[in-house]
Amino acid sequence: MTTINVIRKRTHRIRPGLKFQFDYWMALAVAGLLVLGMLVVYSATFDQGLLVYKDPSYLFRRQMIAMFLGLGGIALILQFDYHVFRRYSVIIMGGALLILVGVLLVGEESFGATRGLYENSYQPSELAKLATILYIAHWISSKGERIRNITYGLIPFAIITGVVSFLIVQQPDLSTAGLIALIAFTLFFVAGATWNQMLIGGSVATAAFFFMMQALPHAAARVQAWQQVLRDPDQAIWQVRQALIALGRGGIFGVGLGESVQKFGILPAAHTDGVFAIIGEELGLVGGLLIIGLLGLLTWRGILAARNARDSYGFLLAMGVTCWLAYQSLMNIAVITAVIPFTGIPLPFLSYGGTSMLFSLLGVGILLNVSRDRAIEKHLRPQPRRKAEG
Repeated sequence: MTTINVIRKRTHRIRPGLKFQFDYWMALAVAGLLVLGMLVVYSATFDQGLLVYKDPSYLFRRQMIAMFLGLGGIALILQFDYHVFRRYSVIIMGGALLILVGVLLVGEESFGATRGLYENSYQPSELAKLATILYIAHWISSKGERIRNITYGLIPFAIITGVVSFLIVQQPDLSTAGLIALIAFTLFFVAGATWNQMLIGGSVATAAFFFMMQALPHAAARVQAWQQVLRDPDQAIWQVRQALIALGRGGIFGVGLGESVQKFGILPAAHTDGVFAIIGEELGLVGGLLIIGLLGLLTWRGILAARNARDSYGFLLAMGVTCWLAYQSLMNIAVITAVIPFTGIPLPFLSYGGTSMLFSLLGVGILLNVSRDRAIEKHLRPQPRRKAEG
C-alpha cells in the first residue's frame, strides 16, 4: 500500500466549529531561528552597511522588513484552509515560469549570473521553489494510482520538473535547479512511484546533472576545487578555506557575538551563503549545534504534519515544504564544512536575503496550516462509553 493510500484512508469530514490545534513546537523552532538569524545578520552586515550605505543598520532593517512581511504572510495563510492553494496552483506555477523567463531577458547580472530583478533585491528562483511544490502536490494528488503509469506519471512529471530546472540552470544556478529536482523526485517517490520509474528518472536526472557540471565552466571549476580540498585542505579555494578557518576559530563556545574577524571582507558573502561559518566563529560548536537542532525540530514537526494530514494533497504539500527547508539547510551547511562542492545557496531564516526570508516563512505558514489538521482525528475519534452510574 502506498503512502498516498494510507493518507487517503485517514481522510475525515471536518465537523463545523471544530477547533484546530496550533503546532507550538514548530513555531518555537522558527522563532528561535529568526531571533538567532537577525542577530547574526546584524553582526555580519553592520560593517558593510556603514561603508556602502553610511548606515550600519541598513541591511538589518531590510531583512527585518522581509521578516515582518513573512510573518504577516503566515497570519494570512492561517485564515483559510490550505486547499485554496490547489485552486490557484496552475496560475502560480505559470506566473513563476513567466518571471523566470523574464529574468533571463531583462534580469540584472551579478558575479557572472543573471538571477535577480530590481537591483537583485528579488530572486524569482525562491518563488519557483514554492510554486513547484504547490503545483506538483496538486498534480500528483489528482492523478492517484495513475502516476504508476509511464504515460500519466513519469513522462509528464519529468517535463514539469525539467522545464523549471532548465530555466534556472540558464541563469546559471545549478544548485537551486538540483534542489528543486530533488524535492520533486522525493514527492514523486512518497506518492507511490514504482522503483522502475525512480530508477529511470533518477538515472536520467543524474546523467543530466553531471553533464551540466562539466559543461558549465563555473560548476566544473567548483568541482575541481572541492576535489582539491579532499586531497589537501590547505589548497582549497579562498572562500572554502576562510569558512573552515572561521569554524575552527570559533572552537567550542565561539569568540562572542559580534566578534567575528572573517566577516570583515575576509570571507566573501559572509552574510549570505557563508553565514553558518560566521555562526560557528561567533557562537562556536555549541551555536552551530543549536542551529542544527532547531532546523531538525522544524523538519520533525513538518514530517509529523505531513503524516497526519487529512488528505493526500495536504500530505504532499507539507512533505514538499519540509523537504525544501531541510534539503536547503543541509546543502548550505555541507558547503560550509566542505562536504560538497561550493554552491551559492542560502541558509533558511539565517542568511541575509529578503526573498529567501519571505518565501521560507510562507512555507512555514503552509506547514502550520496543514499541521492544524492533526486535531481532527483526535476530536472525531469515538470516545469510550462510560458505565451508567448506579
